[in-house]
Amino acid sequence: MKRLSLCVIALLGVLYSFAAIAQPPVWDCNGATGTYTLAGTPIKAQCPTAGTNPPPVNPPPVTPPPSMGCSASQLSTPIAGKTFARQCFGTMVLNPSGVSPSGDLTDLGALLGHRTFPNYLYSGQSPTFTISSGYYVALAFTPASAGLIKFTANNSYGVGGAISLSTFPGGLTSGALGVICAYTSGGLNSLIVSTSQGSCLVTQGRTYYINFAATNANGDQLCFGGTAGNCADTRVSYAFTARAQ
Repeated sequence: MKRLSLCVIALLGVLYSFAAIAQPPVWDCNGATGTYTLAGTPIKAQCPTAGTNPPPVNPPPVTPPPSMGCSASQLSTPIAGKTFARQCFGTMVLNPSGVSPSGDLTDLGALLGHRTFPNYLYSGQSPTFTISSGYYVALAFTPASAGLIKFTANNSYGVGGAISLSTFPGGLTSGALGVICAYTSGGLNSLIVSTSQGSCLVTQGRTYYINFAATNANGDQLCFGGTAGNCADTRVSYAFTARAQ
């Protein structure tokens, strides 16, 4: 009789175990969304759920935003229906000094003395870029302190073309999302970027892009002298000044 009782107890324990396995656990998602593998188990939980019982699912992984990098696949916003590819390499000469900083055409500070906004070297010089037909140049910068920088087209060394300020590379179209200021060619294009005044405002600690393209308002390639043509590349030049505020 005692042996039978032990067998019954063991059988009940097995049945309870199967019942526990068959009963799907209810997990507390703690605000998570998506599918997650529970720590130390092969169990996957789908969130959101109506769970309230511990243990909670693994917290969603924190994934840093991908580095923007530079690629020709980063197309500009359109000008008269035409888009431009990003040019990551090339030549920039500071006129009239003739200084030609080495490096990619991607970072404003690296080209202007390895300084941060607005404490750049070469204020008073004219950065002149050689830009291939159908391409634009985007220079990233992050304001480190209050200040102002200004670019004014300098037709003595090249053409003005299009210039803009945006929160992503290639924002050339006025009014497009993320485009703060954008100007097409004509006269002495002037772009004033400031942390405190004017229409082209920036915020300290955030990354922005100054974009240049040798094109007119119709999206045509501009050649030296500012006339539309089929030139392979064009020198785009802007007088540059900077000051703290």
